Amino acid sequence: MFKIIKKNKKAISENFALIFVAILVGIIVSLVAQLMIIAAKNLFQFIFLNESFSLTYSINNITLNLIPLLICVPSSIVVGMLMYFSGLPRWYGPADTIFAAHHKAGTLDLKGGFTSTLASFVSISGGASVGIYGPLVHFGATVSSFLRRLNFMPKIQHDIIIGSGVAAAISAGFGAPIAGIIFAHETVLRHFSLKAIASIALASITANFAAYKIGIVTPPLLVEKLDFELSDVIVGLLILGPFAAVIAMTFMKSMMEISTLPKKLHLKSWQAPVVAGVLCGFFGLFIDDVLGVGTQTILNVITLNLDVTFLLILLICKLILTSCCIGFGFFGGTFSPALFLGAVLGALVFNLNYLGFQPSHLGVLAVSGMAAVSSSVIGAPITVIILVLELTGSYQYSIAAIIPIAICSFITSRVFGNSFFDRQLLSRGIAISKGREQILLNEIKIKTYASKDYTKIKENMKTTQVINTFIKNKTTEGYIISKNNEFLGKIRLMDIINKKDQNILKLKETKPLVLDPDLSLLNSIKKLSKFVGESVPIIKRSNQEFLGIISENDVLEAYLEISNEINHIEKD
Repeated sequence: MFKIIKKNKKAISENFALIFVAILVGIIVSLVAQLMIIAAKNLFQFIFLNESFSLTYSINNITLNLIPLLICVPSSIVVGMLMYFSGLPRWYGPADTIFAAHHKAGTLDLKGGFTSTLASFVSISGGASVGIYGPLVHFGATVSSFLRRLNFMPKIQHDIIIGSGVAAAISAGFGAPIAGIIFAHETVLRHFSLKAIASIALASITANFAAYKIGIVTPPLLVEKLDFELSDVIVGLLILGPFAAVIAMTFMKSMMEISTLPKKLHLKSWQAPVVAGVLCGFFGLFIDDVLGVGTQTILNVITLNLDVTFLLILLICKLILTSCCIGFGFFGGTFSPALFLGAVLGALVFNLNYLGFQPSHLGVLAVSGMAAVSSSVIGAPITVIILVLELTGSYQYSIAAIIPIAICSFITSRVFGNSFFDRQLLSRGIAISKGREQILLNEIKIKTYASKDYTKIKENMKTTQVINTFIKNKTTEGYIISKNNEFLGKIRLMDIINKKDQNILKLKETKPLVLDPDLSLLNSIKKLSKFVGESVPIIKRSNQEFLGIISENDVLEAYLEISNEINHIEKD
């Protein structure tokens, strides 16, 4: 027994470290998540929903609520100041978490993570139409990434520990430990790992246990459990699916398009949130139901049969306002707004009177709508199915939600192609859906593999001299390099073998293939796919500086090295 322990001392040490970090992550993330949710919720309710704290103005029989305008604008200024003094180029969220889990370095900026979390708290408390769970996911990943880098413990595989932080955030935020585990694998890791499951599950369960133990956890959605026949709502669910896809794609497209406006309007990153603050204040004058996370409004939509016109106003205003908030830098998540839009859509389908729905079917369709829209926005259909089960405690609700989720996911995946997080990464040139291999190949610059092992040809050499040099170096290619290390051309033996003794510059290859030093390994492979020869020069195009050469064999070895590394990570 002792021999076995001694032999596997390193593995045992790493496993104990993993268990310790998972528990620690679960506790820390749970405490912060719950405190942030409770604080943001109570502060928002005190400011915007407190009847004794109200300020209205009537004009032409229209009553305007002035509180949103007086609160949202100052809040947006605070968010802008946080951006300015932190020096961050942008806020950090789930997309950055996903990228870090797939990137070789696997680190998350501590300053960026904590500042982004603070900005989301200010945004939500100040009335921004954004969600809270996206920032919490990134916070959980940031905490776990930081703990991994501490020197008192063995190094732990970065994607595992990031997944643990993510699972803890979902578990604590929703009171849904199973959904947390699934989300970490489905959305962040993008594969199910036997090696990762223990740490992720432990962090998720610990976070949930800690939240309930200290008595501050409140599941964000409580719906009445109902017995219903699936056949009674099947038509509504089938109608709901395609409409959910339209809403999800419109929502994602709007956020992406509006996010380009600050740059087009020449707004600095710290100025843009003020635009969102003014818009929130303006919308709040007339309909403050679209402000904040919207939990209470969602519950009203699920439990009350609201007027169709009012539901349409809620749907349109929430979509526009959230898109503007996200696009202009009023920071927060997209999951809660997606739930909001889905609930309203489900209520609208319920109001299709000719389908003969019973009053009890409102909750079924609203919850199913929430599930369908949100599953496509975050790209996690399995997670959302489990989440419905954990939040409602109803197996029937979960089964009903599968139908519109499947339809919505099918349509969005083929028409829109990606989740919102994937689209954010694509806008930065990162194709996360193509896997770790593509990411690493795209991150590594070809100059990393530049070789100095080449045959140098002087510009004043004659044909005979070059041939003798080739014979001596056992090669068929050489490079004409000036005294200032400037690339003058490439010489091939086949081009000079039968030529008279003349200046070599006259016989150089006219249009040789060259590679820019900052070209990615992935794009270099594409360029070299039709190349015939021994090597290709790496040239700095600005001044034609010769940096070295790379051969097809070098590129192949680099590719195989990365591929083997990825296989090693994912095989567990």
